[in-house]
Parts: sequence; C-alpha cells; structure tokens
Amino acid sequence: MIKPAVSVVLPVYNAENFIGQALDSISAQTYRDFEAIVIDDGSTDSSLEVIRTHVGADDRFRIVSRPNRGIVATLNEGIEMATGEYIFRMDADDVSYPSRFEMQLAFFALNPGCVALGTRMMLADDELLPIIEMVGSFTHEEIDAENLRGQGSAMCHPSVAMRRESVLAVGGYRARYEWAEDLDLFLRLAEVGTLANLRDVLITYRQHLASVGHGKRMLQMERTSLAVAEATRRRGERAGKAFAAAPTETTAPSGYASIAEIHRKWGWLALQGGHPKTARKHAFEALKLQPFNPANPRLIACAVRGY
Repeated sequence: MIKPAVSVVLPVYNAENFIGQALDSISAQTYRDFEAIVIDDGSTDSSLEVIRTHVGADDRFRIVSRPNRGIVATLNEGIEMATGEYIFRMDADDVSYPSRFEMQLAFFALNPGCVALGTRMMLADDELLPIIEMVGSFTHEEIDAENLRGQGSAMCHPSVAMRRESVLAVGGYRARYEWAEDLDLFLRLAEVGTLANLRDVLITYRQHLASVGHGKRMLQMERTSLAVAEATRRRGERAGKAFAAAPTETTAPSGYASIAEIHRKWGWLALQGGHPKTARKHAFEALKLQPFNPANPRLIACAVRGY
C-alpha cells in the first residue's frame, strides 16, 4: 500500500454546526493524495453523525470516536496514527481554501529545512462573515521572535503543516501547556528547523464565543507565559535577553469584560478589514447587549457609514 504524503489531523468536540464545512473544504482540495484522521473526542452532540454524513464512502477519511481525552491527547493520537510525511492541521470550525495543501507542499519541496509552515488567514465570525486578514510575519526570524514574546498569532495553528518526523523528534504536543500547546510546539520546532508563513490567505479562521481564545483566555495566557519562560531557559542567555526586552502583556491579567466588548472588537476589526456588513452585524449585537454603553454610538455610526 502506497502511503499518502499528507495526513490531516482534525480533532472534533461538539462541533455539529461547523464540522461539515471543515470536512467539505478538505474534500475540495486540489491536492488529492491525502488521508484525513478525524477524531471525535467524546462529543455529546451530533458531530459524529455529521462527520459520517459528509465523509460518506471516501476511504481517505479515517474516523475515530471514543470518550473525551482533551485536545492535546487527541492531537498526539492523530499524529501517531498518521502515515504521511506531513501533518496538516485543521480545526473543526475552520475552512481551508482549495489550493492550501498544494501550495504548502510546493513550499516544503523547495525548502527542505522548513519544519512548520503556516499561511495568512481570514478571520471570520460564526457565520463565516469576513472580519480581517491576519498574520504578518513570514520569515523564521520574525515568527520565532513573536513566539518568544508570547504572541501566539505569529502562526495560525489550523493553517499549519509540519514534517511529522520533526514533530515526533521534539516530543509532540505537551499536556501541561494545553490551551497554548501550539505555541509551545512551535518554540521547540524552531530549535530543530525553520518556521515560515505563506503570504497567501489559505484558511478561514472562525471566531465564536465558545472558541479557546475566548472561553479559555486567562488559562491560555498563563500557559503561554510558562511556555515562553521555558523556551527562554532552554535557549540560554541570548534568548533570555531578547525576551527581557520584549513586551510583557503575556504575564499581565487580561480578558474581555463582556460579550458586548467582544462584539465591539470584531466590529472595529471588520471595519479595518474593509467589511462593513460584518461590522454592522456586531455593532448592533453590542447595542442589544449593552444599549446604554457609550462605546456603541461611534462604532454604529462608522459601521453604517462603512468606514
């Protein structure tokens, strides 16, 4: 049996509203030689039924369903099961563009020292309305410097493809850094090879109130700080000086005061990204939640005007 070059690792937990679109985007890839390992991590909704419906008889998809073990264990399980040379990450609520696999594989072929490759992404809301294109670092030096400052947005995790042997060599994902497991892995991968991002937008990164960046924000920031501190110690004095000079927001208490504040944030970002329809939606969501908040009128006026 010929092994595929690409193994997609897709963990699923209670994603019945989104997983179908994620699976369809994998099926629609212009690069066809892949296996997709879809692990239902003990969902209590209809995710498993949706997965089976969308995958059908396509034998490139391997479906696993078992009791909940958490994101880190699920990712490591998928990597262990994988037979491909490259691990392509996907999340159950995101959508890959059709040329994503093909373009990332072409980059790896030309850059044998690259161990992890992400792409730019379109931030979108729960209905996939576009908010803003993101990811602005492309070279190893830029990405690693951001990671050492605890800025987890340097690489969009579900857009990343990695050499499987490199991931295994550094120990895979680590449970003690759950909710910042991607940053911790990228810091270790940067010590055995190079990181890069393509300048093309090749994934839609969905934002919703149940996503990790909101639901686990404080825990995520705490573990980001720990991962950066460990990487600093591991790399020695030179890295330590670089980190000491960097911003310290990763260790400061932070979070959103309310759901309305999150909607206002998305509204302003959508205006910045040139998407007034999305901005109007979230401006009025904020207004419904906090009708007397003085931060609303300016956002509403700008969203209605379109800039």
